[in-house]
Amino acid sequence: MTGDQFAPQSVDYISGKTRLFAIVGDPIAQVRSPEFVTHEFVKRGIDAIVLPMHLTVDRFDDLFPAVMAIENLDGLIITVPFKKRAAPFMRRLGPQAQITRTVSVLSKRRDGWIGEMFDGLGCVAALRRRGVQVASARIMLLGAGGAGAAIAVALASQRPKSLRIVDPDVSRAAAAAHMIAQAFPELDVAAAAASLDPDLFDVLINASPVGMLDSDACPLPIDRISPHLAVMDIVMMPDETRLLRMATAAGCNVIYGREMLGSQVSAVVDFLTTK
Repeated sequence: MTGDQFAPQSVDYISGKTRLFAIVGDPIAQVRSPEFVTHEFVKRGIDAIVLPMHLTVDRFDDLFPAVMAIENLDGLIITVPFKKRAAPFMRRLGPQAQITRTVSVLSKRRDGWIGEMFDGLGCVAALRRRGVQVASARIMLLGAGGAGAAIAVALASQRPKSLRIVDPDVSRAAAAAHMIAQAFPELDVAAAAASLDPDLFDVLINASPVGMLDSDACPLPIDRISPHLAVMDIVMMPDETRLLRMATAAGCNVIYGREMLGSQVSAVVDFLTTK
């Protein structure tokens, strides 16, 4: 007997040398980054893994610096509701984050942590891949939080005909519209009420978390959608929200939340692995 039959079994995708990355949010069960981004690491031959990390809202400010201090942690992905709260912990911000003051991806560099916002870039790329023409389009954006503000910046850079921002927090929508107007003074941008008729637009994007915890919740008080609309919901789980179910039934061009992440995974890994 050699004793081999008593040796522990193992997997070949993680070891003591594996570099750690994590996605931080509250809640966290809905995220898709662990499988998508880890797959990109494996495809590139990088010994790294992305872990879901649940920090609660009330403990975030205390625990987040400790998380950043983990020696073999090289980067973080930030999801709701921490994209704005994580920004002040950065040594410096990338170009998108400098406008939005929010971050979605953090990379540990030799001179400290840098944060950038990729949500808007991923959203525009996903729309483009589905043949949605953003330039000269009338766009209705639901949600002015961290992701919504970033998406607004990226959309504005594509020169749409108009951009209307809707959020239950009216002051937050107004602040996002003001930020866009300052950065893109030629754009027709304004905060708007949820009662605004979506049929008056060409593109409808839900960048709010509505539909994430309740698949029957809808970010607009409507029960029908015009078929001419391109409709995107950045919620990734459930895969099909009530908004997207209505859009599919109406025959709209439907863009799923996973497509936004899929459009930015390569760029995110590039950013995370830059030293």
